[in-house]
Amino acid sequence: MKLSDIEFVRLLPQFMQNDCSVRGLAAGIDSIIPQIAAEIQKLSTWDSIDKLSEAELDELAWELNILWYDKGATIDVKRTLVKESDKVYQKLGTKWAVENVIQAYFGEGYIEEWFEYGGEPGHFRVNSSNPTLTESKFSEFLTLLNKVKRASAKLDGVFISSLGQMNMYAGTAIHEISAEQHDIGAATPV
Repeated sequence: MKLSDIEFVRLLPQFMQNDCSVRGLAAGIDSIIPQIAAEIQKLSTWDSIDKLSEAELDELAWELNILWYDKGATIDVKRTLVKESDKVYQKLGTKWAVENVIQAYFGEGYIEEWFEYGGEPGHFRVNSSNPTLTESKFSEFLTLLNKVKRASAKLDGVFISSLGQMNMYAGTAIHEISAEQHDIGAATPV
Protein backbone atom coordinates (compact mmCIF):
# COMPACT_ATOMS: atom_id res chain seq x y z
CA MET A 1 0.00 0.00 0.00
CA LYS A 2 1.38 3.36 -1.02
CA LEU A 3 0.55 6.51 0.89
CA SER A 4 -0.36 8.25 -2.36
CA ASP A 5 -2.88 5.53 -3.34
CA ILE A 6 -4.80 5.25 -0.05
CA GLU A 7 -8.58 5.45 -0.02
CA PHE A 8 -9.10 6.61 3.52
CA VAL A 9 -12.77 5.51 3.63
CA ARG A 10 -11.63 1.86 3.24
CA LEU A 11 -9.51 2.16 6.39
CA LEU A 12 -12.51 3.11 8.49
CA PRO A 13 -14.51 0.57 10.53
CA GLN A 14 -17.65 -0.69 8.79
CA PHE A 15 -20.08 1.25 11.01
CA MET A 16 -18.31 4.57 10.13
CA GLN A 17 -18.23 3.95 6.38
CA ASN A 18 -21.99 4.59 6.09
CA ASP A 19 -21.88 8.00 7.82
CA CYS A 20 -22.08 10.81 5.23
CA SER A 21 -20.01 13.24 7.33
CA VAL A 22 -17.23 10.71 7.80
CA ARG A 23 -17.28 9.77 4.09
CA GLY A 24 -16.95 13.49 3.19
CA LEU A 25 -14.05 13.88 5.60
CA ALA A 26 -12.40 10.75 4.17
CA ALA A 27 -12.78 12.12 0.62
CA GLY A 28 -11.19 15.40 1.72
CA ILE A 29 -8.26 13.52 3.25
CA ASP A 30 -7.93 11.47 0.06
CA SER A 31 -7.43 14.68 -1.94
CA ILE A 32 -4.76 16.01 0.48
CA ILE A 33 -2.70 12.86 1.15
CA PRO A 34 -1.16 12.49 -2.38
CA GLN A 35 0.24 16.04 -2.17
CA ILE A 36 1.69 15.38 1.27
CA ALA A 37 3.16 12.07 0.09
CA ALA A 38 4.90 13.88 -2.80
CA GLU A 39 6.38 16.45 -0.40
CA ILE A 40 7.54 13.73 2.00
CA GLN A 41 9.46 12.08 -0.84
CA LYS A 42 11.43 15.30 -1.30
CA LEU A 43 12.43 15.26 2.36
CA SER A 44 13.79 11.74 2.19
CA THR A 45 17.49 12.42 1.63
CA TRP A 46 19.22 9.71 3.64
CA ASP A 47 18.06 6.95 1.33
CA SER A 48 19.00 8.92 -1.79
CA ILE A 49 22.40 10.41 -0.95
CA ASP A 50 23.89 8.67 -3.99
CA LYS A 51 21.45 10.61 -6.20
CA LEU A 52 22.05 14.08 -4.73
CA SER A 53 23.87 16.70 -6.75
CA GLU A 54 27.08 18.29 -5.52
CA ALA A 55 25.26 21.49 -4.49
CA GLU A 56 22.71 19.47 -2.52
CA LEU A 57 25.50 17.56 -0.77
CA ASP A 58 27.21 20.83 0.15
CA GLU A 59 23.96 22.18 1.57
CA LEU A 60 23.26 18.99 3.51
CA ALA A 61 26.78 19.03 4.96
CA TRP A 62 26.24 22.62 6.08
CA GLU A 63 22.91 21.68 7.68
CA LEU A 64 24.51 18.71 9.46
CA ASN A 65 27.47 20.88 10.54
CA ILE A 66 30.07 18.41 9.29
CA LEU A 67 33.22 20.19 10.48
CA TRP A 68 35.61 18.08 8.41
CA TYR A 69 33.64 18.54 5.15
CA ASP A 70 35.57 20.06 2.26
CA LYS A 71 33.61 21.64 -0.62
CA GLY A 72 36.62 21.09 -2.88
CA ALA A 73 36.55 17.30 -2.46
CA THR A 74 35.29 14.96 -5.16
CA ILE A 75 31.60 14.09 -5.19
CA ASP A 76 32.34 10.51 -4.09
CA VAL A 77 34.27 11.75 -1.06
CA LYS A 78 31.45 14.18 -0.25
CA ARG A 79 28.89 11.36 -0.35
CA THR A 80 31.03 9.20 1.93
CA LEU A 81 31.49 12.05 4.40
CA VAL A 82 27.76 12.77 4.57
CA LYS A 83 26.86 9.09 4.93
CA GLU A 84 29.40 8.55 7.72
CA SER A 85 28.89 11.89 9.50
CA ASP A 86 26.60 10.57 12.24
CA LYS A 87 28.98 7.71 13.07
CA VAL A 88 31.99 10.03 13.12
CA TYR A 89 30.17 12.50 15.40
CA GLN A 90 29.32 9.65 17.77
CA LYS A 91 32.99 8.68 17.98
CA LEU A 92 34.61 12.07 17.45
CA GLY A 93 38.10 12.18 18.97
CA THR A 94 38.67 8.44 18.72
CA LYS A 95 41.09 6.51 16.57
CA TRP A 96 38.17 5.16 14.53
CA ALA A 97 36.85 8.64 13.70
CA VAL A 98 40.26 9.89 12.60
CA GLU A 99 40.88 6.80 10.45
CA ASN A 100 37.43 7.10 8.90
CA VAL A 101 38.05 10.69 7.78
CA ILE A 102 41.59 9.87 6.58
CA GLN A 103 40.29 6.99 4.48
CA ALA A 104 37.45 9.06 3.05
CA TYR A 105 39.81 11.77 1.82
CA PHE A 106 43.05 9.95 1.13
CA GLY A 107 42.18 6.28 0.67
CA GLU A 108 44.50 4.01 2.55
CA GLY A 109 45.61 5.22 5.93
CA TYR A 110 45.67 4.25 9.57
CA ILE A 111 46.64 5.60 12.97
CA GLU A 112 49.48 4.16 15.00
CA GLU A 113 49.15 5.07 18.67
CA TRP A 114 52.10 5.90 20.93
CA PHE A 115 52.22 2.49 22.64
CA GLU A 116 52.37 0.71 19.27
CA TYR A 117 55.64 2.36 18.26
CA GLY A 118 57.19 3.34 21.60
CA GLY A 119 56.31 7.04 21.52
CA GLU A 120 55.30 9.40 24.28
CA PRO A 121 51.86 8.96 25.90
CA GLY A 122 49.10 10.84 24.07
CA HIS A 123 51.01 10.92 20.78
CA PHE A 124 50.19 9.21 17.50
CA ARG A 125 51.35 9.05 13.93
CA VAL A 126 49.57 8.57 10.63
CA ASN A 127 50.61 5.95 8.10
CA SER A 128 49.38 6.10 4.53
CA SER A 129 50.28 4.71 1.14
CA ASN A 130 48.80 7.67 -0.73
CA PRO A 131 51.60 9.40 -2.66
CA THR A 132 49.38 12.43 -3.42
CA LEU A 133 49.72 13.72 0.14
CA THR A 134 52.03 16.43 -1.10
CA GLU A 135 52.88 19.73 0.55
CA SER A 136 49.72 21.48 -0.71
CA LYS A 137 47.45 18.67 0.41
CA PHE A 138 49.38 18.24 3.64
CA SER A 139 48.14 21.51 5.14
CA GLU A 140 44.58 20.54 4.16
CA PHE A 141 45.16 17.14 5.76
CA LEU A 142 46.36 18.73 9.03
CA THR A 143 43.33 21.03 9.11
CA LEU A 144 40.98 18.07 8.71
CA LEU A 145 42.91 16.02 11.25
CA ASN A 146 42.63 18.76 13.88
CA LYS A 147 38.84 18.79 13.46
CA VAL A 148 38.36 15.08 14.28
CA LYS A 149 41.19 14.14 16.66
CA ARG A 150 41.22 14.66 20.40
CA ALA A 151 42.48 18.13 21.24
CA SER A 152 45.05 16.63 23.64
CA ALA A 153 46.45 14.16 21.08
CA LYS A 154 49.75 15.17 19.48
CA LEU A 155 50.78 14.20 15.97
CA ASP A 156 54.34 12.84 15.77
CA GLY A 157 54.41 12.54 12.00
CA VAL A 158 52.85 11.37 8.78
CA PHE A 159 54.59 8.45 7.12
CA ILE A 160 53.97 7.71 3.46
CA SER A 161 54.91 4.26 2.26
CA SER A 162 55.19 3.34 -1.35
CA LEU A 163 54.37 -0.18 -2.32
CA GLY A 164 55.19 -1.61 -5.66
CA GLN A 165 56.41 -4.64 -7.47
CA MET A 166 59.64 -4.92 -9.33
CA ASN A 167 61.78 -7.72 -10.63
CA MET A 168 65.00 -8.29 -8.81
CA TYR A 169 67.80 -10.42 -10.15
CA ALA A 170 70.71 -11.77 -8.24
CA GLY A 171 73.73 -13.55 -9.54
CA THR A 172 77.25 -14.53 -8.64
CA ALA A 173 80.40 -14.84 -10.64
CA ILE A 174 83.84 -16.13 -9.84
CA HIS A 175 86.78 -14.37 -11.31
CA GLU A 176 90.04 -16.00 -10.47
CA ILE A 177 93.23 -14.09 -10.85
CA SER A 178 96.55 -15.76 -10.28
CA ALA A 179 99.94 -14.29 -10.40
CA GLU A 180 103.33 -15.93 -10.39
CA GLN A 181 106.49 -14.22 -9.42
CA HIS A 182 109.93 -15.31 -10.68
CA ASP A 183 113.18 -13.81 -9.53
CA ILE A 184 115.64 -13.43 -12.30
CA GLY A 185 118.76 -12.53 -10.59
CA ALA A 186 122.52 -12.46 -11.32
CA ALA A 187 124.12 -15.73 -12.22
CA THR A 188 126.33 -17.26 -9.58
CA PRO A 189 129.89 -18.49 -10.65
CA VAL A 190 130.76 -22.12 -10.28
